[in-house]
Amino acid sequence: MQYLTMICDIKNSKQLKDREAIQYKLIDTLKKANEKFASSIVSPFLIVLGDEWQGLLNYPCDYAAILNYFHENLDNIDFYCGIGVGEVTIHNFELTVNQLDGPSFYKARKAIEIAKRHNYSVVYIE
Repeated sequence: MQYLTMICDIKNSKQLKDREAIQYKLIDTLKKANEKFASSIVSPFLIVLGDEWQGLLNYPCDYAAILNYFHENLDNIDFYCGIGVGEVTIHNFELTVNQLDGPSFYKARKAIEIAKRHNYSVVYIE
């Protein structure tokens, strides 16, 4: 079964003014996104490292609507997004997203690394 992993990371986050307020805004945005897009989400969005967050979605899904939601609710904060489509090898979806593993995650990680290296907003790897 195919899934879509989305990994996002705020651009130049260490240089942001009022970083703490932005992190609280991110937490609130992720909570609301997890409710709004619950029907598409397999494992909810979660901050996994500083200001990087990820979530696991059903595939296919309207991932663009989720990206637009993040852009609209994060008040002009630029971020990278890496998207990977593939299988998941750990199927216990009671675990948090950072405890899951598989090709979908590997592809998303590769995608966000490419996005950062080339300053692309979104990279999608299927």
